[in-house]
Amino acid sequence: MTMHGDLSPVARERAGRTVEVAAVFAEHAEVITMRLVDLPDEHVLVAVVDARHTFSGVHHVPQADLLDRVPELETAGGWVMVFSSGTTSEDVRRRAQEMASIARQRAAAIDRITERRRSR
Repeated sequence: MTMHGDLSPVARERAGRTVEVAAVFAEHAEVITMRLVDLPDEHVLVAVVDARHTFSGVHHVPQADLLDRVPELETAGGWVMVFSSGTTSEDVRRRAQEMASIARQRAAAIDRITERRRSR
């Protein structure tokens, strides 16, 4: 039997919510890129949207601390996107669109697999 990962209703809901959250990141593209101007060397910018789909701001994070800091910033079901120096507002919007597209595909796959299992 092929494993398809998490096909739970929670995973399906998370995919749907991710589509909505991607729009929040895109809406704040200018704010995100404005904060890249003062990004210190060897840092990245971590933009955060909380579980209520509210833009929570950005954080300058040393690259060496990224793996520790991202989980802290994704508290309680939030989302993050990481950006490096030189990222433009168009880049932010494009990545947000890609995020939404992947989430839509994930939701559709969960729906197809769930329906197929139900019809057996």
